[in-house]
Amino acid sequence: MNFLILGDGAEEQAWANAIERQAEHQLWAAFPGFDEFADVTRPRDFDDALALAGVEAVLVGGDFEVRVEWLRRVAAVGLPAICLHPPGDDSEAYYQVALSRAETGAVLVPDLPARLHPGVAHLRRALENRELGVFRGIRHESSAGPGDGDLTRHVFSRTVDLVRSLLGEVEAVTGTGDPPGQWPDQSLVVQLRGPEARRAEVRIVAGPAEPARLIVSGDQGSLTLEYESTLTGQARLIRRNSGGEERVTELDRWDPHAAILAVLERLMAGSDARPNLLDGTRAMELAEATTRSLRRGRTVDLHYEEISEANNFKSVMTSTGCMLLLGIMVALPAALTGPALGWNWTLYIAYAIPPLLVLFMLMQSLRFAVRESKPPATESKDG
Repeated sequence: MNFLILGDGAEEQAWANAIERQAEHQLWAAFPGFDEFADVTRPRDFDDALALAGVEAVLVGGDFEVRVEWLRRVAAVGLPAICLHPPGDDSEAYYQVALSRAETGAVLVPDLPARLHPGVAHLRRALENRELGVFRGIRHESSAGPGDGDLTRHVFSRTVDLVRSLLGEVEAVTGTGDPPGQWPDQSLVVQLRGPEARRAEVRIVAGPAEPARLIVSGDQGSLTLEYESTLTGQARLIRRNSGGEERVTELDRWDPHAAILAVLERLMAGSDARPNLLDGTRAMELAEATTRSLRRGRTVDLHYEEISEANNFKSVMTSTGCMLLLGIMVALPAALTGPALGWNWTLYIAYAIPPLLVLFMLMQSLRFAVRESKPPATESKDG
């Protein structure tokens, strides 16, 4: 595939190098471009880049200020894309792609390769086969440097997808940070509750780079994956039994970019593959829920809904209907009390109430007239 890369940061540079290493892919163009790839086409601006002939897929990067708009425009023209995660400070960018996908069939893969790591496959297999006995919990520990961004919206939103791939759909989050409040910058601890009341914990500490650890525990022992945050370095599995005996298995080096490219190819071919748009959306929703938990100082329960034009329409009709009902509740007392204050004209307000009630009922009935879209496909296991 011929790739267009949007953005010129370190992550985009790594992707440019990765695409050049793949025989079946080619770096077709880059905006604003890289000094190391002087022979690659450099469009004058984003519009020229999007209209460039021969582009078959896009790597959407850039600063958060432009990444949201770039992603929306790429999805609107239907180009397959890989998007650096997170796409912004919230899930709005993914919501817009979900709405565009119904019209253009756009394929989007969030750059969340950690769930595809071979070591994670070992942990998943251990959970499925109950090799560690009765499930006790999942814990992820990692560090965050100054350039990694906000601990909650940026670092946690990248980390939580890995934990969610093992835990399942998260039903509630409880966040605590240091310092306390909505924007911790020293440490962040998030408790996750999944199906069947299963528990997981994500712990992020600001400081120098250290290997990340993903630990799955049972009543008969634990299995730990230690890996570099870039996912390209050496990784190892540490198995401990209930007696304290330890066995270490070194894992081969792994290419996260090649894994994400394989996911893009499978999705373009119509096959099911992960991570997909839903996974990226859920990661951002969990980050937003954690922010609310930090602000309110309590557990936040999550209730998921399919993103579609129909659901958006129903939400608008419900909100508008509620506003009409509130208006009626204000208008009726005003119409009755006005004459007592010498404002006889307020009696005419009462004549507007019956039409408003009819309009309210009509809006609520329109909610049920919208055809339901097909339910989302059942989540499959990562391959």
